[in-house]
Amino acid sequence: AGQPRQGVFKIALEPDYNERLKREAETLVRLQPHQNIVQCFERFEIAGLATLFLSSAGEETLGERLRQEGRLGLDLLQRFGEELISVVEYLEREGVPHRDIKPDNIGIRPGTGKRLTLTLFDFSLAGVPATDLNAGTRVYMDPFLRKRGMWDGYAERYSCALTLHEMATGTLPTWGSAGQDPASSDEDASLDVEKFDASVRDGLADFFRRALHRDSKKRFDNADLMHLAWKNLF
Repeated sequence: AGQPRQGVFKIALEPDYNERLKREAETLVRLQPHQNIVQCFERFEIAGLATLFLSSAGEETLGERLRQEGRLGLDLLQRFGEELISVVEYLEREGVPHRDIKPDNIGIRPGTGKRLTLTLFDFSLAGVPATDLNAGTRVYMDPFLRKRGMWDGYAERYSCALTLHEMATGTLPTWGSAGQDPASSDEDASLDVEKFDASVRDGLADFFRRALHRDSKKRFDNADLMHLAWKNLF
C-alpha cells in the first residue's frame, strides 16, 4: 500500500444537494490532475448524503489572506496571477466552466520548494446550464451578462479579472456611485490606480480597463490573450 492520502471530505448538507456533488465529482474526474485544481480522489455516500474525498486546497484561502493582509506584494501578485489565469486557460481548453471564481474559492498551500501556490476548488456550479444567469456569487459576476442573455467565457474571465484586481489592490473596482449596479451606469470601472504597485501601475491600469470593459467584445477574447498580457506586464 502507498502513503495514506490526506485530504478533505465534502458532504452534501441534505439529499437535495446530492446531484450537485455528483456533477462536481464527474467534472473533477474529467479534468486531468492539474497542480492548481483540487482533485477528487473518491465519491461515496454517508447516511444517504453524497460525499467527496478531495485533495486539500490549503490551510487558508486567498480571500482570508486578502482580508487579513490586504493586497499582495509584487512577486506573489505576478505568480498567483499567472497561476489563476493558467487555470482559466486550461478550463477553457477542456470546455469546463467553473462559474464561481473568487478569492474564497482559491486555496493557498505550499507547493514545490515551499513556494506558495494556488488551488481552485468548489466546482459545484460546473453543471449549471448557461441559460441560468443567477448561479455564482453576485459581486464577482459579470454585471453586463444579462444583455448577452447567456453565460459565456467572457463572464468567467470577468470573474477572474475581478479576483486579480482584488489581489492587486485588496479591493473590488466600482462603477458610478457607491452601490450602483454597473449595468445601470454609463461609466467604466473606476480603478483605484494609486493602489497598484508603482512599477507596474500603467500596465495594470491598461490590463484592467480591457479585462473589465462594459462591452465584452472589447475585452480579451480568450484566456491565452489574457495570460500573454499579464506576462508582458511584468
